[in-house]
Amino acid sequence: SSGRWGSGNWAQRCLLAFRGLPRELGPGAALEAMAWRGTSFGDVVAGITVACTSLPQYIAYAEMAGLSGLHGLRTSGPPILAFALVTGSPSLSIGVTSITAIMAHSTLQGAEYRAAHGEEAWMDLLGAFAVLVGLASVLLSLLGAARLVAYIPGPVKTGWKLGFAVTVVASQTAGALFRVGAKYPAQNCRLPKWALPWVDNGAALPISGGSAAMYRLGWMMLQPWLWDLDTVLLSALALAIVMKCKSHLGKVVSFLTFRRVSKPIAGLEVIAATVVGTLLAILMGYSGSVVGKMPSGASGASSNSASELAISALTGWVRQLPWDMPWSLLADRLGGWLGAIASAVAFAGVDFLAIVSVVESGPLGPELLGQGFGCVVSGVAGSAPVGGSLSRSLVAQMAGASSPMAGLVAGAATLALAAPGPSALLAPTPKAVLAAVVLAAVLPSVLHPKDMLRLGGRASLVAWSTTAATALLDPTKGFLVGVAVHVVLHPKRLVTRQKLE
Repeated sequence: SSGRWGSGNWAQRCLLAFRGLPRELGPGAALEAMAWRGTSFGDVVAGITVACTSLPQYIAYAEMAGLSGLHGLRTSGPPILAFALVTGSPSLSIGVTSITAIMAHSTLQGAEYRAAHGEEAWMDLLGAFAVLVGLASVLLSLLGAARLVAYIPGPVKTGWKLGFAVTVVASQTAGALFRVGAKYPAQNCRLPKWALPWVDNGAALPISGGSAAMYRLGWMMLQPWLWDLDTVLLSALALAIVMKCKSHLGKVVSFLTFRRVSKPIAGLEVIAATVVGTLLAILMGYSGSVVGKMPSGASGASSNSASELAISALTGWVRQLPWDMPWSLLADRLGGWLGAIASAVAFAGVDFLAIVSVVESGPLGPELLGQGFGCVVSGVAGSAPVGGSLSRSLVAQMAGASSPMAGLVAGAATLALAAPGPSALLAPTPKAVLAAVVLAAVLPSVLHPKDMLRLGGRASLVAWSTTAATALLDPTKGFLVGVAVHVVLHPKRLVTRQKLE
C-alpha cells in the first residue's frame, strides 16, 4: 500500500478496474478527474450543508413521482453514495429531481397505475424502471455515448427546458392552491373526450398525459374562487421568501457572523421558507396535507441490538433486489420489451442533459456511468431514477467542495437525517410549502423565457415545437419531437456536421 499510490488513495486504485472502458472512462482520464488528493475539511462542511438544505427537495420531488415524501427522504442517501464513488466532479450532486420525477411519472402513467394497484405496487414498478434506466446509462457510457452531447441542437435544449418547466408548474400548482393537492382537480375537473379514429367502435376517450395536465392547469387558474385561502397564503409566503429574500437573508448571516460570511448561502432561503411555513401552519391550525410522520417500522430498526440497528441503518433502505422486480409488468406497461428498452435509453439520454448543464468541462463518461449506478441503487430502494441537480451542485460548490468526498459525506448525512428522530421534525411541514419551493425554481423561466425570446427564424420554430410537444405529451417524447423537427428544417446542416467530423 505504499509507493506511488500512497495509503490514502484507495479510491484511485479501485478505478483501475476501468482499464477496458472507452478513452474518457479509462484510468488516466478518470484518475485526473477524480482529484481525491484535494480532499479537505471543506468537503465535510459541503456535504453536510447539501444534505441539510436538500431535505425539502427530497420530500417535494418524491411527491412529484407519486411517492410519499418520507419514502423519498429515506431513499435519497444511497444513490448519492453510489454516484460519489464514480464521479470525477467535486461538486456535482445527484438525486431524484423535478426532471426525473416528472418524466418517470408521465412515462409510466403513474397516477393511473397507483390508483388501480396501490402505492406499494407503484414503488415496485417505478423501482424496476429506475434500474432499467440505470443499466441503459451504464451501457451508453461503455459505448462512449457521452460524446454525442455535442450533436444536440441548441434550440432543442432551450425548448425542452421551457416545456419541462411548464410541466413542473402544471404538476405543482394544485398543491399550492388546494388543501388536498392534486386530488381536488382530479376529482372535480372533467376532462374533454376525443373520438379517435383508430379506437374500436369510435369510442370517445378523455385526454391524458401532458394534455390532461395542461387542461387541469387552465381549469385551476380560471376559477380562483375554488382556491383554499389558507393554502394559498402558505404557498404565497413560501414563494416570496424563496424568490425575494435571498439577499436579505445573506445580510442577516453576514451580520450574525461579524461579516466572516459575506456571500449569500445557497439554499438558505429554502430552509427559511420551510421553517416559517411550518411554524405558521402550526399556529393557524392548518388542516391541509402535511408531510406526516414516518410509519412505525418504516425505518427497519425493530431490534434493540446495537449491531442489528447498525446493519438496519445501512441496508434498511433496500426494498427489492433486481431479480425480484416486476419486469413483465414493466414491459407490458411500456408496450413490450422493445418499447421498454427504447424508453429507458431515451430517458437515460434526456436525463444526462441535466448533468451536462452542471458539469462545464472535463470528461463526461464517468458522470454518465455514475448516473447509471445511482439509478440502479435508487431503483433497488423503490424510488425514481436520479439525475444531476443544479441547485444542490451550486450549494456544494459554494460550501467549498473540492473532491468527490463531499458527495460521500452528503450521502451519509442524508441517511442520518432520514432516521425517525430527525425526520419527525418535518412531519408538520405543509405540502403547500414544498410545492411553492418547487414552483420558485421554475416560475422565472416560464414567466420570462429570455433564451427562447432571443431565437428567431427556424431556430425559434424548433424551440417552440419542442416546448409544445414536451408540455402536451411528455418530456421524453418532446425531446424526440424537437430533434425530428430540427432534422427536417436543417438537413444540410446535419450533413455538413458529419463531413466536418
